[in-house]
Amino acid sequence: MVTRFDRFDAPYASMVHDFIVTENHLLFPILPITGSMERAMRGKPAYAWEPEKGAYVGVMKRNGSTKDLVWFRAESCYVFHVMNAWEEGDKIIADVMQFEEAPLFTHPDGSPTDPAKSRARLCRWTFDLAGNTDRFTQTYLDDITGEFPRIDDRRGGLKSTHGWYACANHDLPMFGALSGIVHVDGKGSRLGSYLLPAGDTISEPVFVERGKDAAEGDGWLLAAVWRARENRSDLAVFNATDVDSGPVALVQLGHRVPDGFHGNWVGAA
Repeated sequence: MVTRFDRFDAPYASMVHDFIVTENHLLFPILPITGSMERAMRGKPAYAWEPEKGAYVGVMKRNGSTKDLVWFRAESCYVFHVMNAWEEGDKIIADVMQFEEAPLFTHPDGSPTDPAKSRARLCRWTFDLAGNTDRFTQTYLDDITGEFPRIDDRRGGLKSTHGWYACANHDLPMFGALSGIVHVDGKGSRLGSYLLPAGDTISEPVFVERGKDAAEGDGWLLAAVWRARENRSDLAVFNATDVDSGPVALVQLGHRVPDGFHGNWVGAA
C-alpha cells in the first residue's frame, strides 16, 4: 500500500537502478548514466555515460520532507546494487558494488567505456552529516570483481557483520564473468570464498536464515549455477558461514537459468 508520494528535482536526468535505506534516512544516488530524449531523437543513445556530470547522492530523513533533502558529491562512478547501509552517530555508511565507469552503456557519441574500469568492486561510501562538507568519501574494500551483494535481510538498514556477493575469477581468461562467492565481515574483509569449475557461472546469491531466532549469518545461500560444458543449471545450496567448502547440496534444474538471474527468498507463512 502506498502511503506517501513525493517528487524532487535531481541534479540531472539519471538512470537510477536502486536507492538506499537506513534506520532513519533515505539516500538517492544520481550517477552519470544520463537519460536524454533529445539525444535519442537524434539517433544517439537514449542513456549514455557522461562522467563529467559527477556523482551525487541525496540524503533525507525517512520521516522528513524532500524540501530538506541534502546533496553530497563525489568522483564519478556507477552503482547498480547496494549491500547494506547504516548509521554511526552523525555518519551514514553504505557498502556498494561500485564501477569506475559504467558497463553496458556507451558515451553519448557511441564510443565504449573502458572495460578495465567497467568492473564493480566492494566500496564503502561515508557521509558525514555533521561535517562542513558536501563531499562523501569512496573507499574500495577489495580488489576482486563482483556484483549482486546480499546480507542477512534481518539486518537491512542496520549495521551488519556478514555479507556475500558473486565474484569473478582473476585467474581465468574470461575474467569478468561471475563464477564464485565471497563472504565478508562487517568491515568488508574476506571471511571465505569459493570458485566454480572453469567456464561455469553463478547468479545472485540469496540468504535464507536457519530459523527466525538464528544468529545473524546462520543459514544458507542459494544461487543458480550454469554448467557450461553441459548447458544446464543447478540450484546450489551453501552453508552461509562456510562457503569455502562449496555447495552442501545441488538440485539439478529441468531448464537452463540465464546468467544474471536474481530474486528474493520468501519463507512459508
